[in-house]
Amino acid sequence: MEVARFFVVAMAGLALDLALAWSAAALLGLPLWLAAVLGFTVAAGANYAAHELWTFRTGLRRLSAGRALRYGVALTATLGARVAAVAALAARAPETPALAILGAGAGVSFCVNYLVSKHLVFRTAVDPKEDAFTETWP
Repeated sequence: MEVARFFVVAMAGLALDLALAWSAAALLGLPLWLAAVLGFTVAAGANYAAHELWTFRTGLRRLSAGRALRYGVALTATLGARVAAVAALAARAPETPALAILGAGAGVSFCVNYLVSKHLVFRTAVDPKEDAFTETWP
């Protein structure tokens, strides 16, 4: 069930992400890689809250400064994978439609994001003291 919830959140985030990225490229003339960063960043904030409160729900879940920090660090790796994929595809296949390139980059980052989120960010600590960042936001 967790993977299904992750997928639902990811698809909603992806729709927001791609809409913003495509609009930024098509309407504002931003380079694809920069448009991808913009879409990714906005959607990531929404996805963190949804994953924290719904996707990886175990017991009482509240927004956590520690998990938010870990999620931000994890997204750096995820964003790196996305930008590398978009840049490589745009350079190697310049005739490919921008939306297809952005979608492929999103697919790469989906896989990276799920694995990092599941195993590093939203893991359930056996002992709460094990997590150095246990404070929560009200």
